[in-house]
Amino acid sequence: MKAGFRVMDSDLHVIEQGAVFSQHLDPRYRASMPEYLGWSRANFPHWRVQGETIPPWSEWPEVVGPQAALDAPAEQRFLDTKRRGYDAASTIDAMNQEGIDVGILYRTFAHMIVSIDRLDPNVATAYCAAFNDWLADYCAANPRRLRPAAIVSLHDPALAAAEARRAVTQKGHVAVVLLPMPVAGRLPHAPECDILWQECVRLNVPVAFHGTSGGAGRDYISNRFRGHPNFRTLNHAASFSLELMTALGGMLVGGVCERFPTLRIAVLEGNCGWLPWWLDRLDDQWRKYGGGEAVKLSARPSDFFRRQCWIGTDVDERLLPIAIDTVGDDRIVLSVDYPHHDGSFPNGIATFLARSDLGSDSKRKILWDNCINLYGFSDFPIEATPA
Repeated sequence: MKAGFRVMDSDLHVIEQGAVFSQHLDPRYRASMPEYLGWSRANFPHWRVQGETIPPWSEWPEVVGPQAALDAPAEQRFLDTKRRGYDAASTIDAMNQEGIDVGILYRTFAHMIVSIDRLDPNVATAYCAAFNDWLADYCAANPRRLRPAAIVSLHDPALAAAEARRAVTQKGHVAVVLLPMPVAGRLPHAPECDILWQECVRLNVPVAFHGTSGGAGRDYISNRFRGHPNFRTLNHAASFSLELMTALGGMLVGGVCERFPTLRIAVLEGNCGWLPWWLDRLDDQWRKYGGGEAVKLSARPSDFFRRQCWIGTDVDERLLPIAIDTVGDDRIVLSVDYPHHDGSFPNGIATFLARSDLGSDSKRKILWDNCINLYGFSDFPIEATPA
């Protein structure tokens, strides 16, 4: 709790290292186990996966330099955390510093590994399962405050649905997380993905799209910047926000929300300032072309968003009030992005509460109530909290 406000972080992160696969990968896939290479020159853990380096830019000079510029001020802040191996106890300590009551734990690198288009679907699913098992064990250190979010891959939507079911029912995961970019040419609103959305509805867990700056797929949006000036800045700026825009557009316009009206969808860690324009653009284009489209919609794309979608914001995002003016304050959740060096730890929640451009009711919703509704929690009752 912080200044009388209960706080739920919508997507805190773990830093995966070698034990994820060496200790948790199904023995049937040991021959395909990602090779852990330790910490790269870009100051990230990295792997060799079937001949590819993940993240792809781990040793690129054009990333090493900009990453060092970002990391230098943060090194002292995270020195003890890194020494402790980013373990669950260090995460709880960080949450205590911030005043975060509950954190939903997301991957950092595991989804990069399954972003490789050519992976055998069974191998990709085994990689996801290994991470999901490791994360469940991680959160078991304090299961009330740490809640795991399972990853799946669209290499085979039926296998993804089966892994979602296993992770939720057997391992206690509270969300199903996907990369927003295509996998082997398959977009999230492809009809064959309906088996996954149907399973998420049955399980009563949200689908969360969360980008990464280390994707390896051929359709990954930041690949076009490779070999061009200032790659890292453009890579990080585009990969999170633009990929989320396309995925959200597909779910709204492509008929997924029409077919699954109780499916809860989140688009996280890509800011929210673009949302008013994007919804307006989708509505405008649907008004012009929708009458001739094969998949019919009973409402505007923006109506579907307001009915069943949530979006993440940063603590200091300047355009947040504009998003609230357009879509309201009950569809926005927040994260301090711990322990990533571009995040706001250890002063994220204090920074958010100090904002003068948001009212206390909006702050309360964004810090707690909206996350309760997104994740469908019933064991954390919403309580009125003083400003």
